[in-house]
Order: sequence, then C-alpha cells, then structure tokens
Amino acid sequence: MDKAAAYAIAALIVGVGVWILVAGLSSSTPFWVCVSLIPITVGLVSAFGPS
Repeated sequence: MDKAAAYAIAALIVGVGVWILVAGLSSSTPFWVCVSLIPITVGLVSAFGPS
C-alpha cells in the first residue's frame, strides 16, 4: 500500500510538471518550460530512483 501511494504521489508530481510544460509551450516565454523540468525530474527520481 505504501509503495502504491508513493507511485501515485510521484505520478501526480510528474502530471503537474507536464501541465506546466504544456502551459509554458503555449506562452511566449521559455521560462515556464525550464520551470516544468523541475517537478518532472523530481517525480521521476522519486518513482524510479534509489529506494
């Protein structure tokens, strides 16, 4: 159960990052695209990183 919750939280973090990425691509500044890489990286590392 704990592992499933951890994967769900990681997926939520990656989802927020992807949402920021999509919003950043539609804006005119590349700043938001760079900002979106932070939650995507954190979510992926938390899901597949060392335990």
